[in-house]
Amino acid sequence: MPIFFHNNFDFVGGHRYSSNGGSHNFFREGNSFCPGPNHRESEPLPPTRQDFELSITAETLRISCSGSSFYSGCLAIKQSDAVSDFARVEVVVTKYTHDIPEITATKIEEEELACIDISAPEETFMQWMTGRTARVDVTIHLPRGTQTDQDLPLKLRNFEADLNTFDVKIDDLMCSVEFESFDLSSSTGSFRVMGIHAVQGRIQAQSGNISGNFSATSKLSLKAMSGSVNAQSIILKNTEPSKAASLNINVMSGTAKAEKITLLSDLASGGNFSLKVSSNCGTAFCSVIFAPVNATIDMKTSCNSGTSKAILPSTYEGSFDVQTSIGRPSLDSGNPNELDPQGLDRRRQVQFRRNVDRFPIGGERSGWVFWSRDGKQRGNAEVRSDTGSASLGL
Repeated sequence: MPIFFHNNFDFVGGHRYSSNGGSHNFFREGNSFCPGPNHRESEPLPPTRQDFELSITAETLRISCSGSSFYSGCLAIKQSDAVSDFARVEVVVTKYTHDIPEITATKIEEEELACIDISAPEETFMQWMTGRTARVDVTIHLPRGTQTDQDLPLKLRNFEADLNTFDVKIDDLMCSVEFESFDLSSSTGSFRVMGIHAVQGRIQAQSGNISGNFSATSKLSLKAMSGSVNAQSIILKNTEPSKAASLNINVMSGTAKAEKITLLSDLASGGNFSLKVSSNCGTAFCSVIFAPVNATIDMKTSCNSGTSKAILPSTYEGSFDVQTSIGRPSLDSGNPNELDPQGLDRRRQVQFRRNVDRFPIGGERSGWVFWSRDGKQRGNAEVRSDTGSASLGL
């Protein structure tokens, strides 16, 4: 049976607990926001809480939110000290008026899926209902380990969250939990990630921001439509010799920023990496603070109307191309006395193919940077802006 909740939930005393796995309808007397004789402001109604358990051995763990978006919410992901084969999920609903449609929380378990679904009737938002309506808080407590494997990191397969109006807050799980994959999306919420690691991960926000610290060994994708992406740190590790580890940050209207990118490889070649950071209307910034010697880096940083800037470490070897249509291109070729990262006492070479300033604005800086003439094209760096400045630091 489904469980019914109302959103816009704050934690208030007087929790009422119901048994795990069941579902209930909750009707509480409250105050309507509809003007009339019964209209008056009031404190939140006592919240209602329900606990679930989801098997972490399932192929996919999922939190979903479907239906109307007249309420708000928050999904929090934490880790406890428990040793268990189950993740504990708390769902807390706080109503601010009883005159809203019912909200339900339902546990779904199939052969390869363990899911908590938050839903509400497909009703048009009532225009008379203003102010706070309801709130749903979902908290996932991941165990420290399982009964058969108590060592860190906790290994999980696929984690998915498809949310309407929820913010997402993830604690620092970087070293303690390893996801095979995660796929998180929200229509109006923002994402704040203290630390998460996966083989591949994807976060998409329609009208919210994405920020935090990320680590991936195959693919990481961060996308925002009408918000910004601010990745304070990213660790990208290449473990497959025939496939590049990739980063894709794409923003339609806002800032696209990857502040501290660390590239790692357990391959003899130095690794293969693809980095793309772009903003359609805003600033694009990409900074690689470390890359292995002999790494192949394909980096593209671009924006249509704004400033585009990229920084690569001295180990980078390959071509570069800095272009602007309306704005100034600039290139910082670094310290000419930079020490050879291989300790072979070589000098770093920068050669230009094009070094053009167009009158009155626009231009291009393109060429190659290398430590040795071994005939290898190790990478390609592009920085572009249509209506702003573009700069590259080597």
